Amino acid sequence: MSIRNSRLARGAVAVLGTALMTAAVGLTGATAAQAAVNTSPNYLVVYNNNIENWLPASCADGYIWDRLLTYLKGRPLSPDIFTVQQISNQTQLNTLLQRLSDDLPGTYAGQIAIASPGSMGYTSTCGKLKNQQTNAVIYRSDRFTLKDATRWRSDAPENKTGGCKNLEPTSSSQDRVHNVAVRLHDNVRNEDVSVASIHWPTNTWNGPDCADENMSEAEEAMGRLGGDLKIVAGDMNTEAKTKGWWDDAKALGYRDPIAEKCGSRDCSSAYDTNGARRIDFMLAKSGGGFSNAAHISPTATGGAYSEHIAITAYVNY
Repeated sequence: MSIRNSRLARGAVAVLGTALMTAAVGLTGATAAQAAVNTSPNYLVVYNNNIENWLPASCADGYIWDRLLTYLKGRPLSPDIFTVQQISNQTQLNTLLQRLSDDLPGTYAGQIAIASPGSMGYTSTCGKLKNQQTNAVIYRSDRFTLKDATRWRSDAPENKTGGCKNLEPTSSSQDRVHNVAVRLHDNVRNEDVSVASIHWPTNTWNGPDCADENMSEAEEAMGRLGGDLKIVAGDMNTEAKTKGWWDDAKALGYRDPIAEKCGSRDCSSAYDTNGARRIDFMLAKSGGGFSNAAHISPTATGGAYSEHIAITAYVNY
């Protein structure tokens, strides 16, 4: 799907949510942030997080996602790529692109899996703010040019016990498991990188039983796009040991920066990302390895920001 880049005056920020409904938007970044843009051709600064719909403080139960945004302002380099899960819709993505562009140097654009996801069926005041859930890839459009995109749906056992098949919308829509991947041309490196933001079904649907199939489908999506570097990141809703998916990903050539940092596929509890589990991953297929891999704790951000801990790494080509 094609992308349009827009330059927006700061006075338009207040009406951004209703004024912008394009499939993807590029926005002009601020210059006053502490961070700088990454100009190196050798690596990309990558972040991943399930943002839990970026709820207002009145509904966030103490998980204030703006804390992570403030944390990014203080980092040496702004993100080149930011994969997010559980973003509400195109309107919220547009707002996030504007916020990143206002707070950080660089120009941000994005591709979303579904622009207007179906409803999860929540009825409470705060619950309604989480009715729409999907996934997106955000990238610096001042560094990258969008070349292609692909979308697909994660699998769960049919009727919870059968063979793996796409988890289709139900009475509580599961558009949250609709994935998106893009191929970007890196104008600094003069090579292509493909990036996927994925979300696999929960135990409610026995989703972990299809973890290996879902990894295979992510690899198929990467194959459709091509690219010199491939990054698959997201909320897998299962641990690395489940159904051999992580081992098979490794056999396919993917590397896990957090596992390499902790020294094991099954990291200690210090690396858990959701409660007592490590279920959020960043995987990269390249020969260059990583640096600055980190698990961004609430201590680092000055308080809780999401029920899922963000991960980051400088991913080498």
